[in-house]
Formats: sequence, C-alpha cells, structure tokens
Amino acid sequence: MSRLLAVHAVHMVLGSDDDNNRIVEITDGTDDRGIDAVGVDPNLKLIVFVQSKWRQDGTGSMALGDVLKFLQGVQVLLGMKAEGEPVHASEDTRTALRKLLIKPGARIRLVTASTAIDPLVPAVEDPIVELLGKLNDLEDTEPLATHLHLSQAMLFNSISDQTRAAIDLELQMLDWGRASEPHKIYYGRVSAAEIANWYQAHGSDLFAENIRVVIPRSDINEGILQTIKSEPQQFAYYNNGITILAESIAIGPGGALNRDVGYFKLTRASIVNGAQTVSTLGAVKGSEAEPNLGNAFVLVRCIEVPKNEEELGRRITRYANTQNEVSSQDFAFLDREQHRLVRELQVLGYEYILRSAEVPKSKDFGKVIELRQAAVALACASPNLAHSITAKREVSRLFSDASIYKALFNDQTDPLRLSKAVRIVSEVDDILDEMERESDGIEAGVALHGRRPIAHVVMRKLGDKFLKEPSSDLDLSLANLRVEVRGYVAAIVGVFPANAYPGNVFKNQKRVASLISQAKLL
Repeated sequence: MSRLLAVHAVHMVLGSDDDNNRIVEITDGTDDRGIDAVGVDPNLKLIVFVQSKWRQDGTGSMALGDVLKFLQGVQVLLGMKAEGEPVHASEDTRTALRKLLIKPGARIRLVTASTAIDPLVPAVEDPIVELLGKLNDLEDTEPLATHLHLSQAMLFNSISDQTRAAIDLELQMLDWGRASEPHKIYYGRVSAAEIANWYQAHGSDLFAENIRVVIPRSDINEGILQTIKSEPQQFAYYNNGITILAESIAIGPGGALNRDVGYFKLTRASIVNGAQTVSTLGAVKGSEAEPNLGNAFVLVRCIEVPKNEEELGRRITRYANTQNEVSSQDFAFLDREQHRLVRELQVLGYEYILRSAEVPKSKDFGKVIELRQAAVALACASPNLAHSITAKREVSRLFSDASIYKALFNDQTDPLRLSKAVRIVSEVDDILDEMERESDGIEAGVALHGRRPIAHVVMRKLGDKFLKEPSSDLDLSLANLRVEVRGYVAAIVGVFPANAYPGNVFKNQKRVASLISQAKLL
C-alpha cells in the first residue's frame, strides 16, 4: 500500500502523460535511502522524489529519522556532498535525472505523502526547509526546488475529484473573421489590457490544458515586456499571438453582421498556446507600463472543440506548441560573420550548421560543428570566466545578450581556434560523462555540473596561442586529457563546500572563481 501511495503521489504531481516519455520508478526497498519513488518528466522538466507512509489508523506525523534519511538520499542523487551509500535506483532513472538536471528550467519537487490526517510537525518540516534553502540559494532565479506534503484529505480529493477548473471568457474581438469547416474557428485582434485582466482574474487556471504553462524569466518574456514598454502599437506585428480552445463559442447579438467588432463568449476555455504572452501582460498590471496595454493588441484565434472531441484538442495543443518555435539562437543565421565562419570552416574540412533544424550533409559527425556547440566552446575558451558560467547557467544568453554574443562571434573569431575549442569541449564532456556514470554523490555532481568551468580551465592552461597555431599538436594534448581532467575534479571535490548543490554553485561566478582558486587550478 505504501508503494502504491508513492506511485500515486508521483502521478498527482506530474499529471497525465500522453507521450509516455517519462520515467516513474518505485525505489522502495532495502537500500532505498528513504526515497520510495522517483519521477522524471523531460516534457515538464520536473523531477519528483517521494517518501510515502501508509498509516492504517490515519493518525500521526512522519518520523524525523525517516525524513532525514529521505533528504540524505535526495542529496546523494543530486550530486551534493553527502555521506552514505548510493540510492537504490536504476541506471535509466539516474541517466534521465542527470540529463534533466543540466537543462535550463529544470525543477525538483520533494513530496511527502501520508494517509495520516495530521500535518508534518515543525521538527520534521525544518530539515526539509533547510534543504530547500540550499537548493534555492541562486540569486535572480525562480526556485529550483519546492516541497509538497500530501495528507489524507488531499489524497482523497485527488481520487474523488478529477475535474479541472472551468473558465468562461467573454471578449471583444476587432476585425474578426471566421471559418466553420472542418471546425469552428474565430480570429481577430483583442486588447492587451483585456487579456491582462484575464490573467489577473484567473491566473494559471487559464492554462489548464497548456503543456508549457509559464517559463519564468525567459528571453521570450523579456521581449514581450520590452515591446509593451517601448512599442505597444507594434505588438500585434511582433508577437505570435495566442490560441484558445473552448467547448463552445457563442457570438453576441448583432456580431455576425459587423466584422469590425464582435462580442464572444467562450465556455470552458483554455489557452493552449501563448501562456508567456498572457502571463507577461498580466505582470504589466500595476507597473509603470500599464497605460501602454490600452495601445497594444494581440492576435487571438479561438477554436471550438466539443467535449466529445478531446483527442482533437490534444493534437491542437501539441502542434501549436511544437511547430513554430524560434529561439534566439536561430537569429544568428542573419549574422554575416556566421556565414564567413561557414566558408572558412569548410576550408578546414568542417561542415558548420547554423540552423537548429538543418540536417548535415557530412557522414563524419566528427567533422560537423553546430552553432550551439560553437557558442559553448567559444564561451569556455574565453578569457572571461563569466562566459563559461553563462554557458552553464543559460545557454540562450550566449545569443540573446548582444555583448556576450559579440564577444564570442565577431570579425576576429578564428575558425581554427573555434574548431579546436569544440574538440576540447567534446573530449572533456566524454571524460566527465564516464566519471559521472561510475561515481555517486559530490564527484558525480561536479562531473555533471562543472564541465563548462573545467573546460575553461583546460583551455586557459593551453592558451589562445596554442588554439590559433596550426602547428600545435592538439591530438597529443587530448591523449593526456583524461588524467588532467580527473585531477581537476578531485581537486574541486576536495575544496567543495559541504551540503551545497553543485547545480547552483557552478552557475555562480564568484563561487566558481573561489573553487578554482582554492583548488589551485589556475
């Protein structure tokens, strides 16, 4: 019963999985280290650790010793400096967990689940709060980890009430149009002020069917906010708009006779694409830019999906979120320096891929360099440690931050230096992947999260002259790299702060500089 409770808790947090792309594993057993189940969902970018306690009499709190054991196991799996044996989890789960932890926007949810009525007592909850503080100590970011306690009442409600929030929206649409076949769709311009009011009134319930919900502090959100502040009249031209599904759509009296303005009522509505737009407009409310909302319009399309056509709704939701994504990286295609590098790298025998969806012609993948690879490699090769930290913390900023981008890609960017940097970073990654698979705890944590600063150290020791010089023997340096990199990891582990989460430490320039200095790496 306790194991079933643990699995149910994972599914309560992750929800349904139409793509079967997640891993849910029961880890309860002799060596479970207090972790009874683990869930890893790459679509939601969410990792769930569960400790469950089935109490037949429905009373009592969780024991402090059990929770401390649970937290210790979580720290081991996250690669923190913690004592103890490895957690009983499959290699597939460990691999999925580590792959997700290095992705921007990944989140961790600690779940305690009990059939008892009583909440966690303060003495039991305090160590959970303490660990959350360590995991969330990175400034200017959304919290990495949160805790959820599922008590008897919440567990009962999760079984008895499976319905989502029902949102009805009334909106005024300008210059609207319609189509009836094969499905009813209405489209037009809606005031940004009206959409901001939706978010203020309903919050995240607006996105009940959206697979992405809201990405905190993304470059997408910053672009939306900047347009509202500086060019609200251009908003409809710059923004992709939003898509709303509703079980039924009704047009107000006289609306069908006037296409200049129409009044619509959407029953059981959900915004399935454009959550970033809606949430950012909602955030403008109460700020200095709020008056600009009245001068901005958003292109909106409303699609009627009756309750008996849920599969159609799922398909629209999926494709609306996957077919039109353009990242800041893609805009580098417009930079003539990138096309210069395409030509010059071709002379060196490399195929340089600028667009994310482009398929390389070369069959030798060792001779293919992708734009993202190049940016990360140049960031690690940079004399400025901050660039390698950015490559770890937020790769998109290598393209969206003009000052960083120009420091990496400019008329002085040397194709030979670039190609050597890419080979070095790839070799460092391979070595650290090997170390990560064969180790646990802090050594695995450093191998997973410290690879960009370690690559920076490797290339700083080699020097720019070595990277630019055609006669320098890179193959010889790579042959000796395994011993060198393992030595760097051991040195960092020796000075790594106790109970600190490596994922946060290696995103903080001051802390990384201190580690490199204490370990005497440079």
